[in-house]
Amino acid sequence: MERLRKIDFASEKTFVWVCMLPVLAFLALVAVAPTTVALIDSVRHISLTSFAARGEFIGLDNFRDLLSTDEKFYTAFWHTALFVVVVVPIEFFGGLAIALWINREFRGRRLILTLIMIPTVIAPVVVGLIWLLFFLPSFGLLTQSLNYLGFFRNTGVFSSPETALVALMISDIWEWTPFVMLILLAGLTAMPKAPIEAARLDGASRADILWHIQIPLLKPLIIIALLLRSIDASKIFDSVYVLTGGGPGDSTEMITTFAHRTSFMSWNLGYGAAVCLVLAFVSLVLAALFYKVAMGIQR
Repeated sequence: MERLRKIDFASEKTFVWVCMLPVLAFLALVAVAPTTVALIDSVRHISLTSFAARGEFIGLDNFRDLLSTDEKFYTAFWHTALFVVVVVPIEFFGGLAIALWINREFRGRRLILTLIMIPTVIAPVVVGLIWLLFFLPSFGLLTQSLNYLGFFRNTGVFSSPETALVALMISDIWEWTPFVMLILLAGLTAMPKAPIEAARLDGASRADILWHIQIPLLKPLIIIALLLRSIDASKIFDSVYVLTGGGPGDSTEMITTFAHRTSFMSWNLGYGAAVCLVLAFVSLVLAALFYKVAMGIQR
């Protein structure tokens, strides 16, 4: 009998590994292999514009130059940090407000929910093109409205560093607020009704119910939503590339566009790999710190 149990356990373990094998192979293909190539390239001098720089080993020189003397990298890093700090809280509170509003039964709820989710299911490049058409000088729908109010009559939205960055933030908020809303709405829908009904019978206001019951129960999903959006916002590329290209000047340059410019315009592949690895390392550290803080708050 004991032998049969051991055989069954071994068979079950083998079955689990067989089921996991395709996933592990996929992760190795899309994550481990590119990271390994980036690690190898980051310690080499690879430039397609120089015959003398075809892969010789230079150690950590790329990282040293990047972190010690490259002002453009720190400019891109600051823009990325500012972008994340601004858009993620707005997307969270906007998504929470929409989720609370739509978490009830009313006529047309499914249609409205579908319309709200449209920006998130559109490809980021298409979102960038949509907002580019909105902000076209003289012809864009939003530009004409702003011109009517007295703004941007002589200059375009993307002509000023401040307004160009704000336009990027607006497009990202429009695209990803529904994503946060969907996560929080799932939590609100699955939330037990008994505590809320008991609080209402005790005379609790909607604000009290939200702060003392719904928010605590939503904490795991809030952590997930903020973590996903923080990581994703730090890697924004499509909208920046389509709308501003990092300009005017380098006023909207993000780390991703800086890495793209370094790798595929300057053709300095080793240095570009170092930029990408620094971004990945910073993202992992911030994600770990955020998770630790969030779990401490949850306890």
